[in-house]
Amino acid sequence: MDFRALGLSPHLCETIDSLGYQRPTPIQQQAIPCILKGQDILASAQTGTGKTASFLLPLIHLLTMSRGRARLSRAIVIEPTRELALQVMQSFTSFAKDLPIKAALLVGGESMTEQQKVLTRGVDVLIATPGRLLDFIERGQLMLLGIQYVIIDEADRMLDMGFMPDVNRLMAALPANKQTLLFSATFPEEIKKLADAYLKLPQEVHVAPQTRTAITIDQYQIPTENLKKRQTVRYLLDQFGQDTPTIIFCNRKREIGALISSLKRHGYQAAALHGDLAQSERNETLKHFKENEVKVLVASDVAARGLDVEKLGLVINFDVPHNPEDYVHRIGRTGRAGQEGRAFSLVNKLDQKAWGAVENFIQKKIDVFKVPTFETPKKAVATSPKKARTPLSSHKPSHKKSFEEGASLAYPVVGFGEFTPAFMLRPINFDSLDNLSGWHAEEVG
Repeated sequence: MDFRALGLSPHLCETIDSLGYQRPTPIQQQAIPCILKGQDILASAQTGTGKTASFLLPLIHLLTMSRGRARLSRAIVIEPTRELALQVMQSFTSFAKDLPIKAALLVGGESMTEQQKVLTRGVDVLIATPGRLLDFIERGQLMLLGIQYVIIDEADRMLDMGFMPDVNRLMAALPANKQTLLFSATFPEEIKKLADAYLKLPQEVHVAPQTRTAITIDQYQIPTENLKKRQTVRYLLDQFGQDTPTIIFCNRKREIGALISSLKRHGYQAAALHGDLAQSERNETLKHFKENEVKVLVASDVAARGLDVEKLGLVINFDVPHNPEDYVHRIGRTGRAGQEGRAFSLVNKLDQKAWGAVENFIQKKIDVFKVPTFETPKKAVATSPKKARTPLSSHKPSHKKSFEEGASLAYPVVGFGEFTPAFMLRPINFDSLDNLSGWHAEEVG
């Protein structure tokens, strides 16, 4: 089967051919004809199966086959993160080139004034995150009267991120007569309630068990200690990451910063991607990574969904994810479009419960990958300036007042005024002074 057999317009099929798409994926084969018939869709498919094209292609076809009212948007695509929204926008731009339909990207971290200017000129499709879309609606800067199509993408992700109340508010503000498409990797009770509330006799489309990872990915676990994780990462990069872009996933932002510093000290090109970065920084980082100017991306789970980098062959889980579903999406950044990929997870003793949950979720026992035995790095030590410390016994108060004979000696203590009685003094642990002026910590590894 080719795309022409699905009922898409000849012009759109030519564009698809020029982009290198040869045959529709299973999710596209099932979803596109139903959407073209005007049916609501409740769909699930594992990551990397072409889900974005399964709703964008028929949406573009339907929009070009009809005319909208002046300056009124006709479709909304709701995404949980800015990265996913940007990815959808890029796909829309590729599919809709040379067609008289336009889209606007409405996400946080960007100027609302600039986004408003785009809306004023009139667009057919709004690709947005829930919060920013509500901002425009509540300010009266966005009319929803012309909306005919609504796509809720990654619904389970929105649930995890706490966006479901915003989604409900948006759906309540939209016209009743519309076609709704809901895509979700999993279907917990809250997502089922959402589907029951807003979808009319939906056609269900399910492709592949949602807990199974792609067969094109070789998966391994590496039992290790926390202090040896960075050495293990460098070994994997040297062995498998020389000729391919690599993503390393961490659970916490402070770990991202520490790992970036360690990699750069050892000569690796690395950049960070996480939710606390400004949108302009995130866009710039992704641009450098996709153009292979940066070889290693150290990221939080904001990069686990929607990020599509050509020929990305290696994913490393520096931390085992707390949510086993995130494991599937993390490693799904590699092994895409039939290409082969590798995924390694560093597992310490405290990760056994979380790792067991991952293996139960994907219904697969992951093989152990053996790495060389690394020496345990020395514990961080404090170094001081060359000037010797003044012993406490010889310390003299710097005040100008004189003390009467027999008076209690007092020393300045931060937080208790200029002086504090000696009986309130506590022993000073100089090992805890890493952050004070004149001190710094040197970490091995």
